[in-house]
Amino acid sequence: MKPLTKLVLPVLVAGALVGCNGSDNDTAVGDIRVLHTSPDAPPVNVLLDGTPAIQSLDYAESSGFRSAPTGTYDVAVEAIIPGGNAEVLSVPGLDVTANSRTTVLAVGTVAVDDGGDIPLEVLAVPDSAADPAVDEVALTIVHASPAAGALGNVDIYLTAPGDALNAATPVTLGYKDIADAGAVPADVYRVRITPEGVTNTVLFDSGQVDFASFAGQQLVVAAIDEADQSEPVAPVKLLVANDDSGLNIRDTATEAGVRAVHLSPDAANAAVANGPVEVFATIEGGAAVELIDSFAYLENQPTLDLYVGVEPGAYVLNVAPDTGTIDDSIFTSGTVTLEAGMDYSVFAVGYALSSPAFTLVPTMDDNRAIATQASLKVVHGAAAVGPVDVYVTAAGDFTAQDVLDGNAGAPLLSNFAFAEVSDYVAVAEGSYDVRVVSGGVVAINVEGASLSNGDVITAIAYGPDEVDNDPAAAGLLLLSN
Repeated sequence: MKPLTKLVLPVLVAGALVGCNGSDNDTAVGDIRVLHTSPDAPPVNVLLDGTPAIQSLDYAESSGFRSAPTGTYDVAVEAIIPGGNAEVLSVPGLDVTANSRTTVLAVGTVAVDDGGDIPLEVLAVPDSAADPAVDEVALTIVHASPAAGALGNVDIYLTAPGDALNAATPVTLGYKDIADAGAVPADVYRVRITPEGVTNTVLFDSGQVDFASFAGQQLVVAAIDEADQSEPVAPVKLLVANDDSGLNIRDTATEAGVRAVHLSPDAANAAVANGPVEVFATIEGGAAVELIDSFAYLENQPTLDLYVGVEPGAYVLNVAPDTGTIDDSIFTSGTVTLEAGMDYSVFAVGYALSSPAFTLVPTMDDNRAIATQASLKVVHGAAAVGPVDVYVTAAGDFTAQDVLDGNAGAPLLSNFAFAEVSDYVAVAEGSYDVRVVSGGVVAINVEGASLSNGDVITAIAYGPDEVDNDPAAAGLLLLSN
């Protein structure tokens, strides 16, 4: 891995400068913005003259243009890493000049293993030289995708939605190249990316993109890695940055990823004695589709670390006995909306025949691997257990009895209720002991769980399988990215 001081170099001039004091002139101003396009870098904060200027800028986000009085500033950068923020770079004497508009991109990757990744670098991108009319947009195109960069030069086509590729002249870019595409009518377009000279291999297809809402503006369109989906259709997506914010555009064929976990301890009894269940999905306006044909307690579909691709949309999910018909459903969900490019884990929890009642808990998964941390999310799926405290400590530092005696510090999650899902927690690489405490007893004790930088882990506390009447079967199920 590269030193952490290299990690944040691309954002040393990040943009949220309003409200900070420059050293010279309060009348003339310059504009700066930053695009976070390094696919494995953590979020960052930027301080200007000791005052927070931008906070928690994450991957595929734009700070938008921010104005600062012309002058000289001292910039400090914090990487948001496990255990708190760390000032990793101090840059004295940053000059902001009058009427300037500068976009700064982070390109490349933090982790560089055996020369297989593309090093992290700074890329300064000027606005298009064109002055767009009120019914035009001016475009600057940037190739900022390490994944596509590894494939060689690419051709980028901007066409009407129905036009063939061979009817257009592409812009050819290598990795880190910048092209001024000038001003074009603020109309509906289609963006396609192919390897250079290979029109029958489309790496990315935007489908219809309407630029009407950007009329009169100058845009930076950056091709960046599709890094936050487990099984992307395309290696890239587009980050379109206007003056105020950024918009992500994914390949038109991008699906939603779904995986499911069966955590209902008595659903088999409610369906058919000691039998599995199945799950149907009905998209709004469509017919029911058998999503999972046979599903037993603690099973995962499709597997621990994979997802089923489904059409994005609003769904109703039905759980039924394994009989092949939706008519025998024992549970029907409310509407569950699945977005393109997002991954979801759906947990079947609770009792089918008693309380707390059976329900489905969908949660969105952020599968972007971050080179400086593991990301941990916790799910309380043990129906027989009320609120719990969850302790995560360095392996071997404390015994289970230490936890009960209050000697292991504060819990990671306190009074964590059944069917709750935590936010992601950034965790340093290492081995950990996980204890789930309920009613003064360590109900779940997992020791020596190993987490590596780049891991995205969902830890699910589950109870005993009441069909098998095995009270010792409580435990922790770990899903990965």
